Amino acid sequence: MHSIAFSTTTSEPMHGVIGLVVVAAACFAARGAGAQTAEPEVQWARWKAAGIGSYEYGYNKYCDCHRDTPPETVVTVIDGAVTRVHHLHADSAREVPARDGSLALYWTIDDLFALIVSATARDATVRARYDEALGYPTAIFIDYDTELIGDELDVRLKRLRALER
Repeated sequence: MHSIAFSTTTSEPMHGVIGLVVVAAACFAARGAGAQTAEPEVQWARWKAAGIGSYEYGYNKYCDCHRDTPPETVVTVIDGAVTRVHHLHADSAREVPARDGSLALYWTIDDLFALIVSATARDATVRARYDEALGYPTAIFIDYDTELIGDELDVRLKRLRALER
């Protein structure tokens, strides 16, 4: 996997032009190396083209509460809807189910793309990496306000497995 960071926090027009040139050059160079572009819409289209509506994926969400060893959250998605969530803590082999009634708090892959696009539209600092074959995000970092501490989102997908339907 390769990543290209992109940021939408530029406020001066010349910096925007320079940033665009740098991103375009990086995209061109990355394409030659077999990587993908930074535009989430391109990756989202790749994900949609894969046609995977039912899958299970695991992710770690890094925050102040779990700096070194966040639990892995495993999300099961059937026909585009979250149907099951459980957590795997590093120091335990036991699955811990998500609280009853909390499934709406967890993301599908399409939700992760929508999160990236929304954060970009809000002028947040956004960095993302994508799976080269299927296009889904493998790492997402969002900082909504660089002046604040603790508003960042840092999610890293560990695995994704298509489910038979």
